[in-house]
Order: sequence, then C-alpha cells, then structure tokens
Amino acid sequence: MSDALSSPGAKPGAPDSGDEPLQFLDSWRVLVRRRAVVLTCLGAMVATSTLHSLFAEREYEAVATIQIERHGPDVLNFRDVVSVDRSWSAYEDFYQTQYEILQSRAVLRIAVERLDLPNRPEFVGRRRSPVARARGWLKASITRETRSKSSDTVLPLIGFLQAGLRVQPVRNSHLVLISFRDANAALAADVVNAVADAYLQFDFDSRYSTTAQAAEFLTKEVARLQTEIAEMERKLQDLGTRKEILALSDGTQDISEQALSDLNSRYVDAQGRLALAAARDEAVRKTPVEALPEVLNSPLIANLRQQHAEVERRYRQMAERFKEDWPPLRQLKEELDGARERLEIESSTIARQVRGVARAEHDRIRTEVERLALEVASQKGEVQRVNRDAIEYASLQNEVETRRKVLAELVARQSETATSERLTDTRASNIRVVDAAEPPVAPIRPKKFINFALSFFFGLGIGGAMAFLLEHLDNTVKSEQDVERWAALPALGHVPLFQPLRAVRADENHGQEVKPSTVDLASHFDSRSPFAESFKNLRTSLLLASPERPPRSIVVTSAEAGDGKSTIALNLAVVLTQLGRRVLVLDGDLRRPRLHRMLAIPNDVGLSSLLSGNAEPQDAIQETEVPNLRAIPSGPIPPNPSELLGSPALERLMERLLDREGFDHVVVDSPPAVQVADGVILSSAFEATILVVRAGRTAKASLALAATRLRQGRGRGVGAVLNGISEAGGYHYGYRYYRHHAEEGTATRGRAPSGRRRSRDREAGQA
Repeated sequence: MSDALSSPGAKPGAPDSGDEPLQFLDSWRVLVRRRAVVLTCLGAMVATSTLHSLFAEREYEAVATIQIERHGPDVLNFRDVVSVDRSWSAYEDFYQTQYEILQSRAVLRIAVERLDLPNRPEFVGRRRSPVARARGWLKASITRETRSKSSDTVLPLIGFLQAGLRVQPVRNSHLVLISFRDANAALAADVVNAVADAYLQFDFDSRYSTTAQAAEFLTKEVARLQTEIAEMERKLQDLGTRKEILALSDGTQDISEQALSDLNSRYVDAQGRLALAAARDEAVRKTPVEALPEVLNSPLIANLRQQHAEVERRYRQMAERFKEDWPPLRQLKEELDGARERLEIESSTIARQVRGVARAEHDRIRTEVERLALEVASQKGEVQRVNRDAIEYASLQNEVETRRKVLAELVARQSETATSERLTDTRASNIRVVDAAEPPVAPIRPKKFINFALSFFFGLGIGGAMAFLLEHLDNTVKSEQDVERWAALPALGHVPLFQPLRAVRADENHGQEVKPSTVDLASHFDSRSPFAESFKNLRTSLLLASPERPPRSIVVTSAEAGDGKSTIALNLAVVLTQLGRRVLVLDGDLRRPRLHRMLAIPNDVGLSSLLSGNAEPQDAIQETEVPNLRAIPSGPIPPNPSELLGSPALERLMERLLDREGFDHVVVDSPPAVQVADGVILSSAFEATILVVRAGRTAKASLALAATRLRQGRGRGVGAVLNGISEAGGYHYGYRYYRHHAEEGTATRGRAPSGRRRSRDREAGQA
C-alpha cells in the first residue's frame, strides 16, 4: 500500500506541462454538456435574421455604365488649358478624382434639380420600414450627432442621394458603374440617369469655364510683363555703368577663390587631426592604468610583475605550511606588499606621462584649428566682396532674359486659348453614357437564404465559443483526469448520479419484496443498479491497490462539505459486506454527524464516548438492517473534536475493533479536510484514505488544497473517487450500459416514475 496520497514527483494544483491537446471527443463532450448555451445562441441568431428578413424594407438597385477618358477628342494639335498627365500615378489620381466628383455635392445638386425630388410623389410620401427607423434611431443615440440647422433645403435631398449612391470602376477598362438602391425601382433608375447627366454637365462647365478664365488672365499677364521688362532693362544698364562690371575680368576673383580653397583644405585636415588627438586624449584618460599599452609593454613593469609573482608564489607556499604570525611568513608578507606598491607606483608614473603627452598634443592641434578658422573666415569675406557686384549684375540680367521667355510663351498661349474657347459650341467631351439605367425587376435585398445560412453558422460559432468560454471559466472538477492533474491522486473510480428505485410488488420480483431505495443504502436495496456497480468497481480498485494485504481501516473524507463523503462511506461499507466480510462503519465526524440519521440508529453512545473512556466498544456497536454491517455513531458532540481524535485512545480503539472484535474492515466517515483538521488527523492514523470529489461542484483549488493538507499530515492513502457523474458528463458509454442493464430487469415491474419525481430525487441524492 502506498504511503503517500500521490505518486513521487507529482505536483498538485496546476495542469501538467505535458498534457495532450484537447481531443475531438473532449470538445464534443463540452458542446454536449453546454448544449443549452449553443442552442440559445443559435436560436437567437436565427430568430434575429428571420425577423430582419421579414420586416426589412425591399431594396431595388438600378445600374448605369459610363465611359471616362483622360482627355477629349483631339480637335486642335496644341495642349488645352485643362491638361492631362500621362504618368501611371497621375492615371490613378485622375480616376480617383473622377469617382469622388461623381459623388460630390456639386454634381448631386444638379441631379436633384433634374429629378425635381421635392415634387416627386414616390419620394415625398414614402415611410421608412420599422427596421430602418430603428437603425436610424440607434445610430443617432450612439453617435449623438448635433447638426446645426441650415437654410439650404437641398442638403437633405443631397444626403438622400449620397446614402444610396455607389460608384464602382470596371476592372481593366475605362468604364464606371453608377448604381443606386431604393425601395422604388423607377426612382432608382431615374436617380442613376440624373447623376450621369449631371456629371456630364459638371465636367463640360468646369472645362470650358476654366478656358474662358484662362484667356482673360493671359491678356492681363502679357500687358504686365511687357511693362516690367522695360523697367528692368533700364536698371541693368545703370548698374553696369556705375559698378564697372568689366573691370572684374583681371583675374582677382580666381586668385581669391584659390586661396580660400587652400585654406579650407588645411582647415579640414587640422580638424581631422584634432578629432584623432581628442580621441587619443579621452582614451588614455578613461583606460585603466594597468590596461594602457605603454604600461603593458614596459620592460620595467614586466620585471616588477615577475618579481611580485615570485614573491607571491613563495608566500602562498609558506602560508600553506605555517601560520600568519610566523616571523619569516610576516617578513615575506611585507616583501609582497612592497613589491605590489612599487608595481602600482611605476604603473601610475608611466600612465601619468602618457596622459600628459596626449593632452599636450590635443591642445596644440586645437590652437592650430582655431587659427585656421579665423583665416578661412577672413578669406571668405574677401571673395564675397569681389564677386558681389558681378553676381548682382548677372542676377538682374538673367531675370530680364527669363521675363522675356515667359512673355513669349504667354503670347503664344494667349492665341491658343482664344482658339480653344471657340470650341464650346461643339460640345466635345471625354465622358459618354454607354448604358442608361433601366428600372430593376427584382429586389436585391433582403437575401433570405444567405441571411439564414449566415445566421445559422454564426450562431453555431458564437454558441460554440460561448460554450468553450464557460467551460474555461468553470473551475470545478469534472473528470478523473482533473482529479489526477490537480491533486496528483490516482482515481479509484467514479459514482453516477443516484436514480432511486420504484416500489414494486413481491410477485413482480420473484416473491422477494424490494423496498424503495434512498441514496444512503442504494447498494444494498438494488445491487444491480449503475449506482451499486460503481461502488463494486470502487471496492475492486481499493482491494487491488495492495493485493498482499488489503487495507482494513479506511478513512473517507472530502475537500468540501456536501461532496457526498457520508454516502460514499456507507455504500462502500455495504459492498464490502457483500464479499462475506464483517464491516464496521464508524462516524468520525464529531462536529456534524450524519451516520445515525442515515441508518436510523440512536446516537446516545458513540465514538466520542469511546475516545473519552465513558463507554466500551460493545456498548457503542449497533446492528443495522444490512447483514454483516455494524455501526458506531459519533455519540455526543464533544467541545474538542480534534484533540479527541488525535489522542492515543483512537489507535487503541482501532486495534481492539480489528483484532479482538473481529471486524475485517473499518470504514470511517471523516469531516472535510479543507475546513477542519479532523480529516487530516484520521488520515494519518488509518491505513487508507479516500478523497471524495463532487463532479461539477468541488473547486479545483479546494481539491488541490485538500490533497496538499493530507500529504503534509503524512496521510497514508489510496486515491480519490469522483462522485455525482451525470450521463452527459464524460462517462457516457459505461453509464448507459449499466442503466440499460438495470432497466431490462425492471421493465415489467411497473410504470416509470414521472420526470418531475426523477429530477427531484436526483437533486436530493448524494448531498
């Protein structure tokens, strides 16, 4: 039998790092267990989609196709005022600009005037659908937009067109699709055609109004430039006479620039040497004394280090053999300190000399750089003075030439613009309507089938995600793997939820009357039920845990109250008696005893009386209705249960019950191990400990804490049992097999109990 509650090296309280990933069957069981959440999300999504499809307003879409070229017909061989850039980036920019113009307020204002929207009955008398009104109200409530009132009554109509208008270019072509969605098919087609016509008109007006404005501008600009050129030519002549510009051609300017170039070269070279000297100065100042190359390469330093090493070697050899107060050792210590001090002095002297040389070199080069900087500045002033007059003259002369070229271009452009302006009457344009919009026959929204399919899949996805989220947030133990992972305990088995028996007649049970069963003695009244079979499996696991000598004294405890430890203890004792053994069930819960109520026996004398010396075992042992099963209740509740259970009297009592009274097994019902110390005390005194864990109720942290406390109390245990397993909780197949087998045996014994009674009995069971 194991001496600890877990295997060596196990660490309770956290999942193992080597756990396998979640398998498909585990995921499926999570979805089945949380099917209410999945179905709720699915139903909500499908219902919402169905209501939307039923009550949403029908929408029709009309589409027109127009062609947009980058430039119009080439009637003239010169460039027009509205030019077109032929680069690729300009190509994209041009069409993006046209798409924005198509949806602009200026174009839509023209379309509103063409449609006469304020007087159209299909627009004025319309009423939005409940969904559209709710959407608008929700949007206004969330955004809380505060729009100022405007006197322009056309703005709401423009907003109506902008809300339903879509502009989509056709890939790899110059075609553009203009579409509009509305509840009225005829109005949708009229809006698309009106927007296309408004765009044509806006482009034509913009192009030729720009040409007219350009012609007027060019006329004024030509006159202004002619006046400016005449005035600048007069200033140029006066400047050449006054400054004697021709006198500057004697070579003085070239000599000054050459001198400035030489000085700059020397200045740059000096700055480079200054940077090197500064780096050298900083390096020798920051480098430790012993790391300087001059110190490292000095023969004197090398000799001193050799002497120091020799003295140190002798000192260490002598220190290993003699104590520090031995005179020759002290003398050798002084010699070692003197060698170290001389080495440090010589190293500091060399470092000081090296740093002084580097600092002096740095100061000398810095002085040279400052002197050259003054000379360069002086020479620059000389060059600027010589060239100033020539630069002023050349600048004025270049400006006159530039103005003359601009004037010639403006005169030519003025003539071309006047010719282009006369092309207005031709109505030539780079835009044309390819296909006009027709009223659509069928609506495009709502798409009922697509909405239903999307809502179905989204509902399943959201429901599955919510199921896994709730599963992740659930911190209770649900499987034997959780028990082994969080408590590091071997799982001895599991116990299903209790399903009570029905009252039947004796002739229906082969002449043997079967009483209605409760969970406390279910293994006795119906030994073929799934509930009883689970305790037989638990009995087998317990006895096979140590086949040489099965445990005779067994403690049943739990992590929390209400996990079903009393039920497990009593039914385990019952199935042990079915092997023909004499079993004693002992109520060790001296705080909240329950065994006497489960067996309907008096509680006047019990365990507390035996441990306090007020009674003998034969006075406390009581008969039960189960053959070979005896019971000792808790007795009067003492003021000090922990001290009473931890006394030597308990060990003497167990020896007498097992040896003298002849019981094969003693099963003890213990208090929860987390809340009080009684369970830990009993676990250390008995041969085996069973920790009861309630599926879906016991927290993982409580389980880990209970296992840790039992382990710290040196409890000798076998493992844990998972109580309260439901059919949908991960033990589906075996539970169904046992239940089917039991139902076959009682199929003809009477009508099955009602669903309400079965649910009520299940909730009351194993509490």
